[in-house]
Amino acid sequence: MSEETKKVICGLCAVHCQYEVRIENGQFLGPDFRKKPDASFMEEIERKAFARCPRAHSAKELVYHPDRLNYPLKRVGERGDGQWERISWKQALDEIAARLEAVKDKYGAETLAIAGGEQNAADEYRLRFQSLFGTPNFLGPMCGCGMVLSSMMSGAVIFIPQLGPETRCLLLMGVNVARSIPMFWSGVQEMQKLLGLKVIVVDPRDTLTARGADIWLRPKLGTDAALMLGMIRTIIDEDLHDKEFIDKWCHGFDQLVERVQEYPVEKVAEITGVPADSIREAARVYATTKPAQILHLTGIEEQPNATQSLHARYILPGITGNIDIQGGDMMMDVHPTARMVSDLDLRDMMSKEQQDKLIGADKFPLFSWRNFRMIEESVLKVSDRKPNSVWLAGFAHPPSTFEAMLTGEPYPVKAMFTVAKNPLTQFPNARKIYEALMKLDLHVAMDIFMAPACRIADYVLPAACCFEKPWIYGVEIFPFLYGGEAAIEPMYERKPEYYLWRELGIRLGQEEYWPWKNLDEAYDWILEPLGMTFNEFMAGDRKEAPPLPEKKYEAKGFGTPTGKFELYSTILEKLGRDPLPSYIEPETVLARQPDLVADYPLTMIAGTRCRFYHSQGRQLDSLRKKSPDPMALINSETGTQLGIAKNDWMWVETPIGKAKFKCDYSEDLAPEVVQAEHGWWFPEDDSVESIFRSNANAIMDDDLSICDTVSGAYILRGQPCKAYKA
Repeated sequence: MSEETKKVICGLCAVHCQYEVRIENGQFLGPDFRKKPDASFMEEIERKAFARCPRAHSAKELVYHPDRLNYPLKRVGERGDGQWERISWKQALDEIAARLEAVKDKYGAETLAIAGGEQNAADEYRLRFQSLFGTPNFLGPMCGCGMVLSSMMSGAVIFIPQLGPETRCLLLMGVNVARSIPMFWSGVQEMQKLLGLKVIVVDPRDTLTARGADIWLRPKLGTDAALMLGMIRTIIDEDLHDKEFIDKWCHGFDQLVERVQEYPVEKVAEITGVPADSIREAARVYATTKPAQILHLTGIEEQPNATQSLHARYILPGITGNIDIQGGDMMMDVHPTARMVSDLDLRDMMSKEQQDKLIGADKFPLFSWRNFRMIEESVLKVSDRKPNSVWLAGFAHPPSTFEAMLTGEPYPVKAMFTVAKNPLTQFPNARKIYEALMKLDLHVAMDIFMAPACRIADYVLPAACCFEKPWIYGVEIFPFLYGGEAAIEPMYERKPEYYLWRELGIRLGQEEYWPWKNLDEAYDWILEPLGMTFNEFMAGDRKEAPPLPEKKYEAKGFGTPTGKFELYSTILEKLGRDPLPSYIEPETVLARQPDLVADYPLTMIAGTRCRFYHSQGRQLDSLRKKSPDPMALINSETGTQLGIAKNDWMWVETPIGKAKFKCDYSEDLAPEVVQAEHGWWFPEDDSVESIFRSNANAIMDDDLSICDTVSGAYILRGQPCKAYKA
């Protein structure tokens, strides 16, 4: 018997943990979470946290699942009929390239849209292909608003928490880390006990994280911007701001002072439902307990006030001097030595004219190439390294893109690739998306299972999963690199996504730009400036994380147009948007149909539980047995009033449609709130209707008039609804 361990980067959620897996006689056995006698204190904490992850324990089942896609498939019947023939990779790529070239010749390169989302799906090489092909249109996740906005205000990404012994205050906004990032929460609790860390939680739900906080603020849904403006007003009124940092390094403080006069704390209390004294207390603790750090996730990004909320969120560390200090909100530089996405993406090979055809960029400019060019110009004044674009630019607005498929405006979108993405469960108004995808001239899907988008594709390509391919994590946007090797070779004819982009690119005349035959060779090139190959990297520490110095701005200033931290954003001003944050009353579908207000008295938020990640894992028995049904949570008081008992099937209905869930009670929620799990579909049922049956996003509004006017964010938290027994 031959047993070995290999170190991988897990791709089963967005955290991307690095851990060891066991291989016995060439067979993948799954994670190795056995206790090691020589493990350090932190390694043992990590091991215990990893061992609690249900997704990690499903790894072997995922690799060997009988429903995995193993060979390229070509549609032979009507689209969506489920009739396929097995073909070779060569035939698939030859035919796809020919058909893609034909639609490009007829409609222009911009007629191709690509939907993706997972970082371990070769995003940097997808962008390289895009630049060479000439399409600006990528439909990615809408959770990168904070990275873009922080880059506009500081010239660097401020996103990944660097929680360390220096941190004295942690403000958690709209994130239940006790459930979503348990390893991080364990560290927070230890720091509370040992170091006196103060924790402030902003969340409308009574979560485990909220219960562990020193201060819990419970605002009404969609009012985060108002809450933070009230905190900013308190900090300024009570003279708690960092005058030295503001005077030397901030732009627009006087204008900010004028703006927050519109938000006295008593008014903010009325808007948010949070008592004025609680707002003041939180502001005082945050401003006076330094270093202080803020962690937000999608809770404040998936709503029409996303940009306003995020702008105010970054002003808080700006006026308190918590920017780029150890224990505070650190500015993320790209890795100082290794080649990064900016060295790979070839973005300069796409003309500005072509970049600016990005769908939705005129209405929602945050992810536009025009915005990124302004960020890049400012960053290059203080750095010799280009900023990475893969999470900061080139995101087409999804509802606008699907509208273009249906109407041909602003131009026809006739071809689409869905790669490691399930648009029918991840974007709002799924029935409309289905109708749009059915109208395409060419639809290519690449996935590990026959997901809903694959069912209505013309070609379906089998993808290697995260345990069947190598990966260097960090080249996208971070100052560190983590290596993960392929635990086993891809079985059958599964391929990494890199293979698709390279082989397709070669067939479309891009051969000179794809010198690396595989990911290992590409990673050799990335690591070349470090004087090592990928194999040498993996034989060593398998991570490259140089110290991140603080106060980097003191050398040359901030990478912004003014050279300062921009409280008042001159880039937003140039984009024709408000350069300061404000609170805007969220508008919903009911604003267009006021006669329906009484019919939809509840508010729906789409969310998930930690067992599944988005739409993944529904066919894995180890996960599905523990979460067999799509759940909707309501307060027991609401359930009693509506005659819906725990475990009853119930309908959640909006003006867009209705979806069916099993009821569970949760006192975490206010009585007027319904939380429905998102990402649900039924692999065991291949009917079209099964895609929508319990799909929370199928009943979410995507009307452009209610999207955030800067980022284009749509309502996934705050949809008017009603609920009743099925």
